[in-house]
Amino acid sequence: MSTTPHSAVAVLGVPFHNVTMDETVDFIDAKIQEGGFHQIATANVDFLIHAIRDRRLQEILCNCDLVIPDGMPIVWAARMLGTSLKQRVCGVDLVPRLAALSAERGYSIYLLGASERNAAQCVENLAARFPGLRIAGRYSPPVLPLEQMDHEDILRRIERAKPDILLVAMGNPKQEKWLAMHRQRLNVPVCIGVGGSVDFVAGAVARAPRWMQNHGLEWLYRASQEPRRLAKRYIGDAVGFARYMPQQLISSQLQPRHKTKSGLFADSTGNTKVVSIYGDLTGSLLPEFDTLTRDAVTNGMNVILNMSHVNYVGPDALGSLIHLESAMREAHEQLWLAEPPPHLLRVLHGARLNGLFMSTSSVTDALHRTARAEERMLHLTRYSSPMNHSGAQPVQIRVELLQDVCQKVTAASRPPEDDRGTYTDQTHVFAFHTSLP
Repeated sequence: MSTTPHSAVAVLGVPFHNVTMDETVDFIDAKIQEGGFHQIATANVDFLIHAIRDRRLQEILCNCDLVIPDGMPIVWAARMLGTSLKQRVCGVDLVPRLAALSAERGYSIYLLGASERNAAQCVENLAARFPGLRIAGRYSPPVLPLEQMDHEDILRRIERAKPDILLVAMGNPKQEKWLAMHRQRLNVPVCIGVGGSVDFVAGAVARAPRWMQNHGLEWLYRASQEPRRLAKRYIGDAVGFARYMPQQLISSQLQPRHKTKSGLFADSTGNTKVVSIYGDLTGSLLPEFDTLTRDAVTNGMNVILNMSHVNYVGPDALGSLIHLESAMREAHEQLWLAEPPPHLLRVLHGARLNGLFMSTSSVTDALHRTARAEERMLHLTRYSSPMNHSGAQPVQIRVELLQDVCQKVTAASRPPEDDRGTYTDQTHVFAFHTSLP
């Protein structure tokens, strides 16, 4: 996962980056120059509801290089949580901005998905509006479930086109899962799920008046256009948002706030960095926190966060924790939350993050667990190396498969939630991640 200088605000388990439209375009420009693969999501309330019910989708969104708030309810929710997002960054507006950037810089765009008619009209409209725009290609595959798609044919088409930007219009969560599924194969610098934005750019669907967009009423205008298709979805999203959002708001507001100086203290033990947090983890303390933990990731160290003296954890801090966990997992190192107070556990639960982090009762126990993990790593490395015996075959270890198995075993053994939505056990070990190389 590539790091980003922009802070993020966690809303119901999804980290929304605090960016403007201009900053989003600048970020994309920089990632094209950087090369590699970067996934961007344009997320709205529908994404949140899907992610609450689909753990895999939540993991994908947490691993995205950029998640932009495509919906006013997201902006309002962040504001109610106490950390405002700069603005709504709408996917429908982002597509023309990317076309303008591409025409100016000489980048090429490939369009995947949408109907053949709307995709063709979208390309025609963009080309007419932005002279010099290079369309590397477009393809509207048959509408099939993800597991039935001809992935190899699609990937070959994209590989031949060699675009700088890939716009995927398959709808959520299919487009996000398709991109994550092929992140190791896609050699496209910037890949974005744009959903129904293609239909808007093509002119097949009309935008709501500006005043409705600004007041968060675009959904009402869209529902009036396609009531049979969209009314049920919007009602379901509204009910889900009204059900889950108060849990995060209440748990966040009930945290203790003391007028004590906040600070960080870092110490290293072997290959593990222990960061002790005092006071409120939010706002001005986060740049120092991000720097300390980023250095640990760069140096291949495990991280233990001593949470015993934490008073308040803001939604911006939750965003930083999500990105730290993602970076640690990608580096195959361990992140532990040591001695989390009860109010922090309630915040994690209310923010739909209780399954993301490993937690333990003390720093000493976390150090013991990381040391044992290091020993297992050395043991497996020793026995997985090629043997000198004649005819002996090296042991091949599939780390990704091992991690997946461990996570599934842990999930299967986790006790069910009771009627109050709280776990019936008291261990608070929320997830297991190996630290294998």
